[in-house]
Amino acid sequence: MRVTTVDMFGTAPGRGSALDVLVPDDPADSVEGAEGAEGAEGAEGAAAHARRTCADEIALVGECSRDQRTYRSRIFNAAGETPFGTHSLAGTAACLVGGGHLDPGDVGREAESGCQWLWTDGREVRVPFEGPLVRENLPGEALGDYSGIPHAGGVGRAFGFIRVIEDPRTLPAPDHLDRLGLTDLTLYRWDPDRREVLARVFAPGFGIPQDAGCLPAAAALGAIALDLAPGDDVTVRQVTTRGTESVFHCVGAVRDGTARVRITGRIWGTDDREVSRL
Repeated sequence: MRVTTVDMFGTAPGRGSALDVLVPDDPADSVEGAEGAEGAEGAEGAAAHARRTCADEIALVGECSRDQRTYRSRIFNAAGETPFGTHSLAGTAACLVGGGHLDPGDVGREAESGCQWLWTDGREVRVPFEGPLVRENLPGEALGDYSGIPHAGGVGRAFGFIRVIEDPRTLPAPDHLDRLGLTDLTLYRWDPDRREVLARVFAPGFGIPQDAGCLPAAAALGAIALDLAPGDDVTVRQVTTRGTESVFHCVGAVRDGTARVRITGRIWGTDDREVSRL
């Protein structure tokens, strides 16, 4: 088993969202449910690794098919296994291509809900998002001490957003999301002159208190910005008070309530080491 730490979307190595990708010695021979790669033993080791690593998430790779250009994975963070695999999609696919397990080009992650595709050459990723532009009311209590415009929205699913005028890094972290039954909250500032969104993402309900670079949130923010101003491209910058900065270039459109957004980001390989026993 090898562990490769990749930096997703950062402006430089170490500046984005860290992901540990656990790859069996021969992922082509791994079968979902078998002992080892994706079975109970492998999952237990991945969960233990997630509790002690500094990475935001862990991707445990299972079956990997060069012919089908697909792979399977189970995702873990400090809180345990999570069913949400979109955040880690880009880093895992780039890692498998960079390691020679999959060919550059279109790569898909197989899951019960279907196969999610993206393009990668091992360094750059291009991820498509398409679905209804969701916009719902957010509980007024979610504002807390923030001065801004709240709503829940996204591409096909809703996240919590508050549009603010301040730099999100100067604002306090929310401490009341669990009381409201919210999994996440993003503070963002829209700069129409630069066509740029500056955002700070909190996702304690997904096991990541302060997210260094969330792909689904970037898609939602890109769709929000594309809906706010004419044009077909925007930049989303997700920042934290730890000094990290993830950059997403979003191209697309919102028409008749449907958002079509393609996100391009950079993946940095930072470490590759063999793990004899997780």
